[in-house]
Amino acid sequence: MIGRYLKIVFLLLGGALFALVLVKTDTNLLLTQIANIGIDGALVILVVYILYFGADSLSWQVTIGGIPMNFKWFVRFYAVRMVGEAYNNITPVASMGGEPLKAWLLKSNWRIPLTDSSVGLVVSKTTSMFTLVVFVALGVALSFQHPSLDLEEKHRAAIGLSLIICFAYVFFLMQKLKFLSALSRFLDRKVGKVSFKRIVSVAEMIDRQFETFYSFQKGRLLLSSFFAMINWILGATEIYFIFLFVGSPLTFQEAWMLECFIQLVRTLTFFVPAGIGTQEGAFFLGAGMITGVSSIGVAAALVRRARDIFWISVSLAILSFFSVKPTSGELQNRDFRL
Repeated sequence: MIGRYLKIVFLLLGGALFALVLVKTDTNLLLTQIANIGIDGALVILVVYILYFGADSLSWQVTIGGIPMNFKWFVRFYAVRMVGEAYNNITPVASMGGEPLKAWLLKSNWRIPLTDSSVGLVVSKTTSMFTLVVFVALGVALSFQHPSLDLEEKHRAAIGLSLIICFAYVFFLMQKLKFLSALSRFLDRKVGKVSFKRIVSVAEMIDRQFETFYSFQKGRLLLSSFFAMINWILGATEIYFIFLFVGSPLTFQEAWMLECFIQLVRTLTFFVPAGIGTQEGAFFLGAGMITGVSSIGVAAALVRRARDIFWISVSLAILSFFSVKPTSGELQNRDFRL
């Protein structure tokens, strides 16, 4: 119950921040900048985002052993991720509402065991976080050489990088120390119900799969990291094109810096549903620091928000093509060639 109220509070605070950013922006200039995008610009931005989504889907796909690396399975993972990420954005559950749905859709439609898909989701999230550390580190290095940023702003960037490193390390350490098994056993001792024995067994199985993957699947781990890094670079590329089309071009280095700042804010404010207000605030402050004109950042933020709304709408429409009831049994021999 408390968690539900907190979600509402964070949503309201995000909405208030969004309104504040709009109040501090020249509305006429904002509308002019958005109108500059045009149909051609919108299509280019959408194509970049399609590639961005593809890289992230591949980063997840390669973490599940037995899945053929072919186009058919890529399309399946792409579609499942679209639906899952749509739910991540529309459900205020710290961007995690769609993760169980992704695993369930893979089980229901192609009999992929929940343990396999869950381990893949966590591993891909881990590679995403560690490559984000590299991405942000390069952005911080670029910011230290940028003449528009003062020493205090550079120090803040370094502090943000330190926090991201801590988050990534703790997330990996939880897997390394088999936190899930330990938590399940603790709850089993406290609750003492028979149903918890099954939960403990599943948790231990998942932790063993983590250990096996990190020890014996280094090739897939590297591939997942490679695609995750491509994902972040495409995010900076999208920023580059958005600013180009609104009429205030950035260098690619500046686009990289701004995307780093936005991702830092999104990571530190993960509890705000869909990043409402925080994303716009990050664009407002980041563009102001780099270009000196904050309204350009708000225009870019609204373009990205419009893209999000369009993509979420398409993703939810795709859900109707999936079965949400599990097929009979799971493929124990891991033959997923359906």
